[in-house]
Order: sequence, then C-alpha cells, then structure tokens
Amino acid sequence: MSSRLRIDRIDVGPGDLPPQLPAEARLLRQIPGPDRPDYFFAVLDEPIAYRTTLTAMQEVGVNPDAADPGLIRVHDDGTVDLRVFGIAFAARNVGESPHVGMKELPVTLAYVVDNTALRDETLDFSKLIYAAVAFISDIDDETPAV
Repeated sequence: MSSRLRIDRIDVGPGDLPPQLPAEARLLRQIPGPDRPDYFFAVLDEPIAYRTTLTAMQEVGVNPDAADPGLIRVHDDGTVDLRVFGIAFAARNVGESPHVGMKELPVTLAYVVDNTALRDETLDFSKLIYAAVAFISDIDDETPAV
C-alpha cells in the first residue's frame, strides 16, 4: 500500500465527521489485532475534532486519563472534546486490504485516544474509540491542482 491516503466520506458515523472530510493522512504501519491481523495506523495531516462524553468513553473501556493532555478537554458537564491525529482502520470486508491505487475502499475507522497505541505490538481496542464506516483512497499518485 502507498504511504498517503484520504478519508473521502463515511457511510455510518458521528455527525461531526462529514463536515471535516476529506481528511488526508500518512500511513504508519500495519498492526495485528485481537480478531484479525490486518489493521493499520495512520496519522492525519490535520486533526479531526470529536465530541463525546466521559460516560461514553468509559462504557467502551477507554481511559480518558491516558489521552495526551494537549489533545483532550474534559468539561464540567462531562462532555469531552478530542483532537484526533491518530487513526486505526481495517478493510470492512475480510479478505480485502488497502492497496496502491485503491479508490473508496470501505473501512472500519477508529480514533486513537491513547497515543501509546502507536508503539504497541498488537492493537489494543481500549486505546481507541470506534468512529465510522468510512471510504478511503490512495492519494500517492495524485498531483496537486495548480
């Protein structure tokens, strides 16, 4: 797979995500997960803003205290604003995988909350928040418009 990708759009996901798309990212590496061997990490060029609650994070087993303090803000009412740079994804359909030249490949997308996940040997779901079913494209071969 190439080193650059774009999140083009989503099928299912939070309402605050579509206005922030397309979003471009740099592929970091493939990582095995507890349920399949073909997850990938990428880092977004610009952060995605995500609003959730402490309760929602705790219900899915994510520790908000593990987030980079510069990327999370917890409000008195329990709402949480995250700035997300790290993403994890896997092809939506088992057997498919990201590849050079791909266009709108359906993927399951998660936001990395605990950045130590990027150094782990296997994917730890407790460091991520599931975000969306998204469509990604390879953009290495695209030339910028002049």
